[in-house]
Amino acid sequence: MGLEQADTLKNVERVQNVVYTEQSYLNNMVKDWSCWDDTYHFIEDVNQDYVSVNLQNQTLAGLKVNVMLFVNETGSLVYSKSININTGEEKPIPADLLKLVESGAFSAKSEDDVIRGYVLVDEVPMYISGHPILTTRYEGPMKGTLIFGRYFDGDLLDYFRENTRSSILMYRADEDMPPEFQAKFQNISNFHEGVIVEPLSEARIAGYFELMDVSGQPALIIRTDFPRDLYLNSKRTLNSMYFFLLLTGLVTGVGVKFALDNFFVSRLVEIDNFVTRVRSEKDLSRRLDLKDNDELYRLAREINGMMNEIELAEQELKTQAREKKVLLDSLNEMVIFVNPQLNIVWANKAALEYMHMNLEKAKGIHLKDTPGMSGPLVEYLPLGEIFASGNKESGEFTAGDGNSWFIQATPVTDEDGRIIGVLETFRDITGKKAVEKLLQEKQIAEIANRTKSEFLANISHELRTPLNSIIGFSDLLCEQIFGELNEKQLKYAGNISKSGKHLLNLINDILDLSKVEAGKMELDYTEFELAGKLNIIKNLLSPIADRKKIQIEIDVDSRLTNVYADEARFAQIMYNLVDNAIKFASENSPVKVGARMKGDKVEITVTDIGAGIKTEDQHKLFKPFSQVDSFASKQHQGTGLGLYLVKQIVQMHGGYVWFRSIPGEGSTFAFAIPINGRKNDSNDTVPQTKEQNS
Repeated sequence: MGLEQADTLKNVERVQNVVYTEQSYLNNMVKDWSCWDDTYHFIEDVNQDYVSVNLQNQTLAGLKVNVMLFVNETGSLVYSKSININTGEEKPIPADLLKLVESGAFSAKSEDDVIRGYVLVDEVPMYISGHPILTTRYEGPMKGTLIFGRYFDGDLLDYFRENTRSSILMYRADEDMPPEFQAKFQNISNFHEGVIVEPLSEARIAGYFELMDVSGQPALIIRTDFPRDLYLNSKRTLNSMYFFLLLTGLVTGVGVKFALDNFFVSRLVEIDNFVTRVRSEKDLSRRLDLKDNDELYRLAREINGMMNEIELAEQELKTQAREKKVLLDSLNEMVIFVNPQLNIVWANKAALEYMHMNLEKAKGIHLKDTPGMSGPLVEYLPLGEIFASGNKESGEFTAGDGNSWFIQATPVTDEDGRIIGVLETFRDITGKKAVEKLLQEKQIAEIANRTKSEFLANISHELRTPLNSIIGFSDLLCEQIFGELNEKQLKYAGNISKSGKHLLNLINDILDLSKVEAGKMELDYTEFELAGKLNIIKNLLSPIADRKKIQIEIDVDSRLTNVYADEARFAQIMYNLVDNAIKFASENSPVKVGARMKGDKVEITVTDIGAGIKTEDQHKLFKPFSQVDSFASKQHQGTGLGLYLVKQIVQMHGGYVWFRSIPGEGSTFAFAIPINGRKNDSNDTVPQTKEQNS
């Protein structure tokens, strides 16, 4: 009875551990949320951002929290939420729970105070865990109390039954319960460790224990019952002893009768010697050879048949063992089997190579003493607790050398369900983690890029309206429609118009950039005359070129007439390239624009004679917001968007961009697009004969 009592207490403790694990999870969760700067500020200003980001129904369901209550330092309820964690639907807060909040039962009295226990609300019992609201550094002053609640409902009881493989019944202290439970409820405090153990029947035995409310009083009584294995095994053993004694007496009587026959005794001795030799030599190939058709002959025949079956079974077991060894040795992950004393029983090839030893040397070594194995690596999973609970455990661990491991420990049982060892596997997931990190960083970068593009588009739209007004009114002032202006006023009005137009061009470039990066820029193909369009660009930029006494020279292949492309975007490309050439060309030097046929494409070059671009600065070209001149020393206006947009628009046409530049001599920028507007699979790759690509 003492062994059965101890075994049942151990099983009850296993059930209690599962219950206490769920409670500890809720305790740790509320402590983590309550000691958080965001929660600390929320209890003061109840900001909507905190609610929309952190208090979604799906968030509570994922945390397995039915109720959240935010109570300030005065005991007033600041915010509350209740959901069904199975469906994610919002539910009303139980009235009994709100009354307890108003009474101050859930308000922490100090920074070290905690509230834990069960509350018997109308629907089902609820486990409550509360913690003072502090900063992330666990510092005060305390701003109130955060309370998490989890219903102790049928789903949770089913989870406990499944994990402990036990039958579990529960009754509330505030409701009628069967007399059996009532008697245990009144006397349970008088028993060791607060657990009552009593047999339910010949086949099952039960354990009773209580769960307390937030004030420390009994709230629930739970009964869990188990098979009476020890009792039944003892009973079977006793019956077997009676049968053994009876059988022994019978065999003894028969033996005495046949012992009178020397012939029988000699043959029996021969059988005994045969069995002894087989057992000592472990030679299953031997066979017993007895003559005569009597009982001993038939016994010898059965022994030979049994030897055949044993030999075949042994060969099959050896074959299976070899197959298992080959299979496990082929695994890249390490596999180690340990007994209840945590000594190694078996290890696969990968584990033995990691430990730098063979299997014979590894057998019997304590797991913590294995050479080559990192202490924290083998100690990450609590194998002692796994032997006690019988639950499979797993987790990820990062060693001191930076390698990440996935570790899993699986209990191995015999036919009677007793744990005889634990099979522990170690898989190196460093590469997998690196890939996951890269994917996460890629997603973050993509989100940031989309956010940037949306911001640029929105701010560009917002700025264009007032800028158009500024430009319009300044132009009216310059035209002196509303009255004459003196020379200084005309100069200032002209400066306003000029600066506004420059800023508007900049905003238009930013808007184009956002469209390109968002994939929303579309091309409007039309047919236009190439030479005429180039001359229009020349006329637009001639006033700027005249200031530096620069001549714009255009040379178009006579075979080129019309081009099928987006006319406005083509003009934007040419304006950017010719404007850049004028900016960086030397005074009294020409800027040459050439157009020639190149297969089914038209290639246009813009060449200037000037300072050129240093080799170390050429990588900055065609990148957004990147300029050859540094911010502190640049001599020319611009944002660095022009060439980037040129490249994107050309690629959208199915063409490519290239350039060459010689420091001290000048630069040539060129692009090629299909003449008839048909796109192909070309990207910005340029022919190998070109000196630089984009």
